[in-house]
Amino acid sequence: MRTLALLLLLVPTLAVADPKLATSPSPLLGDRLTAKLPQGMKVVPRRASIMSAESSGEDETRGMLDDGKARFVMMAYELYALAGTDPKVTIETDFKRAGYTGKLEPLALPKPLVGFGHAPATVTKDKEANLAYAAWIANGDGTLQFVAFYVNPDGAAKGASWSALGKQVAASIGAGKRTLASKAGERTLDALVITVPDGFVMAAQPGPDFAVYHFRKLVQLGAQMPSCGVYLGHHASPQYAQQDAKVTPTKTPGTLFGAKVDWMTWSLGGRWTTEVIGKPPVGPDTAHVFCSAGSEAELADLRKLAATLRKK
Repeated sequence: MRTLALLLLLVPTLAVADPKLATSPSPLLGDRLTAKLPQGMKVVPRRASIMSAESSGEDETRGMLDDGKARFVMMAYELYALAGTDPKVTIETDFKRAGYTGKLEPLALPKPLVGFGHAPATVTKDKEANLAYAAWIANGDGTLQFVAFYVNPDGAAKGASWSALGKQVAASIGAGKRTLASKAGERTLDALVITVPDGFVMAAQPGPDFAVYHFRKLVQLGAQMPSCGVYLGHHASPQYAQQDAKVTPTKTPGTLFGAKVDWMTWSLGGRWTTEVIGKPPVGPDTAHVFCSAGSEAELADLRKLAATLRKK
């Protein structure tokens, strides 16, 4: 979820001698949060390749700022995870699990937000993206967001200044207007609908000639998250055939769009995946449904969720 891949994708250079924060806040994560970004910072969605869709603005927000050869990058992530009854304990546990060392300091954020920040003792220089500052935000709905700031090796020479800037941005974070729809009910996927149980949230990822809809079950931060994706387009291909390690899927009978299908089920790296490719009743000629969870038993409920896909 908090991958650093493509963080430093090239964009036109903008020299900034002494970056200051904008006077007005900008929306993050589709207006889940707001923050005052450094003047000159550009929001640039990530793209895995020229053939793929841009990352969903509901899942992440990437901001980029150049100062000569130095590059400062903000990454905001919707963690789709619950803070629990004590956000501080949950965040401290994640802090240690992620391998961070040093202090977590509380952020003075407006209610209902609760936040904690961390600045590394020294900003490293040996990575493409070197952590300058990180912040964990517990939202009013009980979910968590993560906002981190990185610099490239050229910027790490002034790491303390970039850390201070990241801390300034984090201190300006406020609550956005958008909330996560996690109650049971119907969700619309263009010309289709699906019925989700309580606790599942949806995020759309539109592409040039396709769309991917992601469904995630809200779980305690650090727990294995059951999830499903629905690709609607024209060029679906099975995931099991794209793995670096060879996997041998087994067939699991099920239903998709009212027709009998065989789901291909397999495990890799301690996580189970089940997927099927079918023809939707309307829209694009292909639907690729792929679900994953921490155990094979959890996949049965995810296949039941997918079986509710139907024409709107």
